[in-house]
Amino acid sequence: MIITLVPKYLNKEGSTFQFISPLKECSTCNLRNVCYNLNVNSYYKVTKIRGKEHNCFIHEGNKVYTVEVQEEKKPIMIQRKMAKEGAIITYKHTKCDYYECPFADECILNLVKDESKIKVLSIRANKCPKGYDLVEADIE
Repeated sequence: MIITLVPKYLNKEGSTFQFISPLKECSTCNLRNVCYNLNVNSYYKVTKIRGKEHNCFIHEGNKVYTVEVQEEKKPIMIQRKMAKEGAIITYKHTKCDYYECPFADECILNLVKDESKIKVLSIRANKCPKGYDLVEADIE
Protein backbone atom coordinates (compact mmCIF):
# COMPACT_ATOMS: atom_id res chain seq x y z
CA MET A 1 0.00 0.00 0.00
CA ILE A 2 1.28 3.46 -0.95
CA ILE A 3 -0.19 6.56 0.67
CA THR A 4 0.08 9.83 -1.24
CA LEU A 5 -1.71 13.13 -1.81
CA VAL A 6 -3.74 14.01 -4.91
CA PRO A 7 -5.74 17.02 -6.14
CA LYS A 8 -9.55 17.01 -5.97
CA TYR A 9 -10.10 15.74 -9.54
CA LEU A 10 -8.16 12.53 -8.70
CA ASN A 11 -9.77 12.05 -5.27
CA LYS A 12 -11.98 9.09 -6.22
CA GLU A 13 -11.43 5.34 -6.33
CA GLY A 14 -10.36 4.12 -9.76
CA SER A 15 -8.74 7.40 -10.84
CA THR A 16 -5.47 6.87 -12.67
CA PHE A 17 -2.58 9.23 -13.18
CA GLN A 18 1.06 9.36 -14.17
CA PHE A 19 3.53 10.83 -11.67
CA ILE A 20 5.86 12.96 -13.79
CA SER A 21 8.31 14.43 -11.27
CA PRO A 22 8.55 16.51 -8.10
CA LEU A 23 8.06 20.26 -8.50
CA LYS A 24 10.79 22.57 -7.27
CA GLU A 25 8.10 24.86 -5.81
CA CYS A 26 7.25 22.10 -3.34
CA SER A 27 10.77 21.74 -1.89
CA THR A 28 9.86 23.67 1.28
CA CYS A 29 6.49 21.99 1.92
CA ASN A 30 6.19 19.80 5.03
CA LEU A 31 4.10 17.26 3.07
CA ARG A 32 6.49 16.82 0.12
CA ASN A 33 7.62 13.35 1.27
CA VAL A 34 4.03 12.10 1.11
CA CYS A 35 3.39 13.68 -2.31
CA TYR A 36 6.68 12.56 -3.79
CA ASN A 37 7.00 9.00 -2.54
CA LEU A 38 6.06 7.79 -6.05
CA ASN A 39 8.31 6.61 -8.88
CA VAL A 40 9.00 9.18 -11.60
CA ASN A 41 7.08 8.51 -14.87
CA SER A 42 5.11 5.65 -13.28
CA TYR A 43 1.34 5.17 -13.48
CA TYR A 44 -0.86 4.84 -10.41
CA LYS A 45 -4.47 3.95 -9.62
CA VAL A 46 -6.34 5.30 -6.57
CA THR A 47 -7.54 2.27 -4.60
CA LYS A 48 -8.88 3.90 -1.42
CA ILE A 49 -9.91 7.37 -0.29
CA ARG A 50 -8.59 8.24 3.16
CA GLY A 51 -10.71 11.39 3.55
CA LYS A 52 -8.02 13.65 5.03
CA GLU A 53 -7.63 17.08 3.40
CA HIS A 54 -4.47 19.23 3.42
CA ASN A 55 -3.62 22.75 2.29
CA CYS A 56 -1.60 23.00 -0.93
CA PHE A 57 -0.56 26.14 -2.80
CA ILE A 58 0.00 24.26 -6.11
CA HIS A 59 -3.28 22.49 -6.86
CA GLU A 60 -6.66 23.98 -7.76
CA GLY A 61 -8.69 24.91 -4.71
CA ASN A 62 -5.48 24.97 -2.62
CA LYS A 63 -6.24 21.47 -1.31
CA VAL A 64 -4.92 17.92 -1.70
CA TYR A 65 -6.41 14.70 -0.36
CA THR A 66 -4.93 11.58 1.21
CA VAL A 67 -5.43 8.41 -0.82
CA GLU A 68 -4.01 4.92 -1.18
CA VAL A 69 -2.62 4.05 -4.61
CA GLN A 70 -1.11 1.07 -6.38
CA GLU A 71 1.38 1.22 -9.20
CA GLU A 72 -0.07 0.23 -12.56
CA LYS A 73 1.68 -1.28 -15.53
CA LYS A 74 2.72 1.34 -18.03
CA PRO A 75 0.98 0.92 -21.41
CA ILE A 76 2.90 2.00 -24.49
CA MET A 77 2.81 1.41 -28.23
CA ILE A 78 5.90 -0.41 -29.55
CA GLN A 79 7.01 -1.84 -32.88
CA ARG A 80 5.36 -5.21 -33.51
CA LYS A 81 8.67 -6.88 -34.46
CA MET A 82 10.05 -6.06 -30.97
CA ALA A 83 6.90 -7.09 -29.08
CA LYS A 84 7.99 -10.20 -27.24
CA GLU A 85 7.07 -10.78 -23.60
CA GLY A 86 10.12 -10.60 -21.36
CA ALA A 87 12.29 -8.91 -24.00
CA ILE A 88 14.43 -5.91 -23.11
CA ILE A 89 14.30 -3.58 -26.08
CA THR A 90 15.50 -0.13 -27.13
CA TYR A 91 12.44 2.10 -27.46
CA LYS A 92 12.01 4.05 -30.69
CA HIS A 93 9.45 6.88 -30.61
CA THR A 94 6.97 6.92 -33.51
CA LYS A 95 6.44 10.19 -35.35
CA CYS A 96 2.70 10.72 -35.68
CA ASP A 97 0.32 13.68 -35.40
CA TYR A 98 -2.97 11.83 -34.85
CA TYR A 99 -3.71 13.32 -31.39
CA GLU A 100 -7.34 12.12 -31.43
CA CYS A 101 -6.09 8.51 -31.56
CA PRO A 102 -7.35 6.28 -28.74
CA PHE A 103 -3.69 5.36 -28.12
CA ALA A 104 -2.23 8.89 -28.22
CA ASP A 105 -1.25 8.76 -24.52
CA GLU A 106 0.53 5.43 -25.03
CA CYS A 107 2.19 6.47 -28.26
CA ILE A 108 2.89 10.05 -29.27
CA LEU A 109 2.31 11.59 -25.82
CA ASN A 110 4.15 9.04 -23.68
CA LEU A 111 7.16 10.22 -21.67
CA VAL A 112 9.51 7.35 -22.45
CA LYS A 113 12.72 8.77 -23.86
CA ASP A 114 13.84 7.70 -27.31
CA GLU A 115 16.58 5.03 -27.16
CA SER A 116 15.60 4.03 -23.57
CA LYS A 117 15.92 0.40 -22.54
CA ILE A 118 12.52 -1.00 -21.53
CA LYS A 119 11.28 -4.44 -20.55
CA VAL A 120 8.15 -5.77 -22.29
CA LEU A 121 5.88 -7.34 -19.66
CA SER A 122 2.87 -8.25 -21.80
CA ILE A 123 1.37 -7.61 -25.23
CA ARG A 124 -2.21 -6.55 -25.89
CA ALA A 125 -4.11 -7.24 -29.10
CA ASN A 126 -4.73 -3.51 -29.68
CA LYS A 127 -3.00 -2.16 -32.74
CA CYS A 128 -2.38 1.21 -34.35
CA PRO A 129 -5.47 2.64 -36.11
CA LYS A 130 -3.21 4.60 -38.51
CA GLY A 131 -1.66 1.38 -39.81
CA TYR A 132 1.80 1.81 -38.32
CA ASP A 133 3.25 -1.56 -37.36
CA LEU A 134 2.69 -0.98 -33.62
CA VAL A 135 1.01 -2.92 -30.81
CA GLU A 136 0.13 -1.96 -27.28
CA ALA A 137 2.32 -3.42 -24.56
CA ASP A 138 2.80 -3.08 -20.81
CA ILE A 139 6.37 -2.21 -19.93
CA GLU A 140 8.60 -1.80 -16.93
